[in-house]
Amino acid sequence: MRTQTLLFSVLMACSTGTEEGSDSTPSGTTTVPVENPYGEAKNCPVIETGTISTKAGGVDRTLEIELPANPQGAPVVFAWHWLGGNATEILDWMHLRDLADAGYIVVAPEADGSQLFEWNTFDDTSDNADFALLDKMLPCLSDQFNIDDKAVFATGHSAGGLMTSFLTMHRSDVLAATAPFSGGTDSWSYDSPAQPIPVLVTWGGVSDTYGGYSFQDASQTLMDLLTDDGSSVYACDHGGGHIWPDETPDMLVQFFDDHRLGEESPWKNGLPSGMPSFCGL
Repeated sequence: MRTQTLLFSVLMACSTGTEEGSDSTPSGTTTVPVENPYGEAKNCPVIETGTISTKAGGVDRTLEIELPANPQGAPVVFAWHWLGGNATEILDWMHLRDLADAGYIVVAPEADGSQLFEWNTFDDTSDNADFALLDKMLPCLSDQFNIDDKAVFATGHSAGGLMTSFLTMHRSDVLAATAPFSGGTDSWSYDSPAQPIPVLVTWGGVSDTYGGYSFQDASQTLMDLLTDDGSSVYACDHGGGHIWPDETPDMLVQFFDDHRLGEESPWKNGLPSGMPSFCGL
């Protein structure tokens, strides 16, 4: 009897608290809360188009948000900026706001200034402020928009491409696919993803270097090691140096649209006709 009373109290609590002006629950029914696939959403900011602020891992952070016309149930792209850049620049210069026109919620974090190369791609992920920001925003996005948890993606260029590559290795459990531009890794810092993940690796040929670092070598190392681990990897060498190609937003939409978390890549036997000629298996 005590158990039945407790259950009744919990169900009654879930069915109350309707916002003012909203439709009330029909008589005789109970509202069952949707379980957040990322866990409890805590201290969430109001997520809206523009600049928002929050705290994650004990650090004050800002993010630039671009929402689609209907963000409910939408897919999400996290975009990580380059060394010396910022969140607004990556959205504007890489034309990533176009992804919102295609129905994606675009989230561009701003580096907190504590890292030499913008993002923490060195420390253990259990004590990493940038991972803490991602891990905080996912339940908040799900709580506010009931996002498509099978369609969360990451991209970025240069330092942001390295961050995207790092996330590829360490967050394959929540990311459906990733697309690093001028990113990659070194063999001694590579970690195998928890599960295979589709990855679109883009770089600018032998001249894709910065500060003596070869992003062609880093991209090739990432592709080789991911392939050995069973991931589906697609290579796009645009040959233009340390920059992204003009086709970037269209490439991303086509790649992300076709991939879902935990599902085999439909591109394994060949890339679709809409992809640039410099891309291949």
